[in-house]
Amino acid sequence: MEHLLIYPVKRGYLDKELISDVGKAAEQAGFYAFLSWDHYMLPDGPETLDAWSILAFLAGQTTSIKLGTVVTPIPFRPPSQLAKIVSSVDYLSGGRTILGVGAGWHQPEFDGFSNWGTPGQRVSRTEEALDLITKLWAGDEVRYDSKNYHSDGAIISPVPVQTPYPPMWFGVRGKRMLNLAAKYAEAWIPTNISPALYSDGLKALRALRLEMGIDIPLKGALQNFDVFTEAAPCVETIDSYAEAGCEYYGSIWSYPPEEMVDRIAWFAEEVMPQV
Repeated sequence: MEHLLIYPVKRGYLDKELISDVGKAAEQAGFYAFLSWDHYMLPDGPETLDAWSILAFLAGQTTSIKLGTVVTPIPFRPPSQLAKIVSSVDYLSGGRTILGVGAGWHQPEFDGFSNWGTPGQRVSRTEEALDLITKLWAGDEVRYDSKNYHSDGAIISPVPVQTPYPPMWFGVRGKRMLNLAAKYAEAWIPTNISPALYSDGLKALRALRLEMGIDIPLKGALQNFDVFTEAAPCVETIDSYAEAGCEYYGSIWSYPPEEMVDRIAWFAEEVMPQV
């Protein structure tokens, strides 16, 4: 089992020293990835930092831990701009980025900074955006016209270090988004889902992928909001998800910011050796 450090971009967690300490502590403890929420506004307030700026900040302070989002609302930013941002962080980190993929859920931040639309419209924009983004990551000049997006001669240079492009982890459950996950995803990373539903969902997604003729294995990941202060129930929970097919377990974020570094050490000493 690999372990993911989930980092919230909200009030209390925005101190740059804390971000640096948590990122370096997670790497030293052997966490697979530092995954940041990606929001400009949240229900409990607008105090946030841009997730990709946080990841670029950590790229220069770490050497091995993966750096990504959980998840980026793809329709929130112009896709050509997002493609450039992710490519830049991948380049600066030496090929360590993960692009989390979602269609967005918090309407106020879209109303303030982007364009909300219906769920179906956001999924359509996500589908077109992923098509455009992956074309841009190839490094060729791109001319693109779709219902929602237009690009006339865009070129991304440098291209991402990772080939054919940075891995995408989908935190989705809707039918159309799962179809996109089957097509593009390296991993599926739902949030707070029971082990039974997780097992069923992962099996169905893998079957859908095979139906598409894609034989690249799909990884199972999870973002779990449960808070543990004792190792035994934490280990039991992780084991239950491992039996359901989970390979990458994400936690830690729900502790108070002043406890995060200590909790990373506790998790590494008391939980990781048992799972």
